[in-house]
Amino acid sequence: MSAAHQSLFREIYQVPGLYDQLLLPHYFDGAEDTQLIRQLMERHYGRPGDAPGLSVAELGCGTGRVTACLAPYARHLRASDYSRSMVDTFQARYPKAEALQQETRFSVRRMLDEGLAGSFDIVGAFWSLSYPLMDYFEELGADGIVPRSDLAQGRREAGGLVRDTLRLLAPGGHLLALFFDSETPEQQLVTRAWEKVAPFPGTGRGYTREILLEELQDAEARGEGRLHYSRLGGIAVAPSPQAARAWFATVHMKSLPVLMDDPHVHREIGAFVDAHTQPSGEVRIPTGAYVIDFWAGPADRHVPRNRAEAA
Repeated sequence: MSAAHQSLFREIYQVPGLYDQLLLPHYFDGAEDTQLIRQLMERHYGRPGDAPGLSVAELGCGTGRVTACLAPYARHLRASDYSRSMVDTFQARYPKAEALQQETRFSVRRMLDEGLAGSFDIVGAFWSLSYPLMDYFEELGADGIVPRSDLAQGRREAGGLVRDTLRLLAPGGHLLALFFDSETPEQQLVTRAWEKVAPFPGTGRGYTREILLEELQDAEARGEGRLHYSRLGGIAVAPSPQAARAWFATVHMKSLPVLMDDPHVHREIGAFVDAHTQPSGEVRIPTGAYVIDFWAGPADRHVPRNRAEAA
């Protein structure tokens, strides 16, 4: 992919304020994504004033929108994102945090190299973990997105990133992640468009989520912790058809010319937006999310202390 195309591909994350401007509110079972994370934090630690100061790491922090759910609990907050613009915005919002411009896999490796294994009560990755996992299966070349030939090697390396991320957790710590459901009509439309550029690896666009869950299930089977995840249905709300089309064009399609110049892609987006436009003019886009929570701790936590009394 040319340098100009690479710049377009990441424009949504690099232009100050653009992502937050275009981002649609998402509601899952009546709660915004930030509320889902607040609920998890309160379930595990109570309200912020009730909890001891936690050591928190956030991967792919963006501008710090979801960080607002974690920061009130944090004694130490460390965050990373590959976008300079987003890191600058994050640092302005959280001046006491340690914010690094760094891709997720390099950030995880750096923390391990600094001796921070077992140091974090919370490691969060909200809507952001799919991208670094996908990087093990494809790269940006002069001719566009180029799938890597050795799928098995990519799978091993992607699994290694998940295992390294788990190594950051302190005993009793939580890995919290949010993933979009790739099987919803919205995401399937996006998948069909991107498959014009390059095929997705493995089982398709949900492959990265499957890798994460497989690795967490394996960790649970080894007695390293407990996995809980759920799939929630929801909607994204655009105030107008124009805003919905901008959401698809800039956020989902990354303004990539090969997609934006395709009349079939335009027609499919237009038909989808029209089908979900309400009499009020709002566009309600069906969506879904996976809420993933891995607790790092011994398997015997599940066993009642006095099994006779429990019986």
